[in-house]
Amino acid sequence: MARPISVTKEKILTAAIDVVRKDGASSLTARSLTSALGCGANAIFSAYGSMEGVLCAVRTEAHRLFRERISEGFSLNPPFKGFGLALLWFAMDEPQLYKTVMEEKKSAVSIEDYIDAHIGFKEESVAAIEQSFCLQAEDAEMLYYQMVIVALGIAHICVEGGVPLSITQASEIFGKNMRAFLMVIRAGGDERESFMPTKGTGPEGNVSSYLLMHTLASQNHLLQELHANPRYVQDSEWAELERVLRNSFSLTPEYLRERHPNLTRGDIRIFILLHLHFTVAEQALLLGISPASVTKARQRLKGKMDESTNILCQSSS
Repeated sequence: MARPISVTKEKILTAAIDVVRKDGASSLTARSLTSALGCGANAIFSAYGSMEGVLCAVRTEAHRLFRERISEGFSLNPPFKGFGLALLWFAMDEPQLYKTVMEEKKSAVSIEDYIDAHIGFKEESVAAIEQSFCLQAEDAEMLYYQMVIVALGIAHICVEGGVPLSITQASEIFGKNMRAFLMVIRAGGDERESFMPTKGTGPEGNVSSYLLMHTLASQNHLLQELHANPRYVQDSEWAELERVLRNSFSLTPEYLRERHPNLTRGDIRIFILLHLHFTVAEQALLLGISPASVTKARQRLKGKMDESTNILCQSSS
């Protein structure tokens, strides 16, 4: 009766995965594998033909584990953010297997091709984005690719840069970038450029203020509703927007009138919407006027504030 084979393909693969987990794919050699298994090289070559065959099996298994972990992310809320966090979690939890997946040579002539080949889940992600954020398919696809690039960047910093981020820290970074990209996308093609960070500080030039607004929107029901689906703001609702402005920027209508006595109620409402980072198109819906009227009102507001500021400076000199 023949003796049972103790070194199976499954055992060889498990041992090979463990070797790669510990020291990376470059450490997977016949010597390291036979040492881990406690057997001769013949058993390995009989099962896989060569060490390249073993490495191919390791890559396939690493990719399966990678996809399994990512698919679990869609069970989180919102699902697309869960997808991104699952990608980061795998990179942080299995750095060598993650590198094995990412370093696999696949045909790609663009970043999008690379993402499609190495990450996948495009259809599931776009569908989740459309449902969670009410975006059209084209914009949802844009957000998918941009956020995967962000996730890959964070993962690279953790895996290659040795930065010991926690999953909570990675989640915060990913979430802030996603909110910023959502603002850019929702601004519309004619205004997107103005949402990119520029020199200066404060709401007009600091991208952190855009991130702050989305953080506030997630905490304030009215602000969240108006950013998601802009509509005419009732008189009774302006007090809530004034409260957000006061708590976030320490600004009140009373303070604005004291500094700029020439401002009307309409001017102050335009000021509030500007600080809460609504676009011209959104402001038009919120105020019930045309976009052209909003543009004129914004120009008028700037002129009045510049005028009263000059008067204050002259009186104090």
